[in-house]
Amino acid sequence: MYFRLYNSLETFQRMMNSIVWKLLHDGVLENYMDNFVILAKTIKKLEEQMIRFLKIAEKYNLCFKQLKCNFNMEEILILEVIVTKEQV
Repeated sequence: MYFRLYNSLETFQRMMNSIVWKLLHDGVLENYMDNFVILAKTIKKLEEQMIRFLKIAEKYNLCFKQLKCNFNMEEILILEVIVTKEQV
């Protein structure tokens, strides 16, 4: 689906949620528009969840800019709120 002015942000968000619904339901992933945060308590779990997410992304032909990707972060900024690993 191509997004132009006639497609709403809500439509895009619904599409993203439908693609990653299993991860959202399992509490592994948080998603807002095109921002994805994979949650895990250990590095091993994080790697497993990341592999699951990347397989889904590959299946739906989603692409990511490497410059915008951060991996194994203990603290991130989401919508101007700092989230630490202790809060997960």
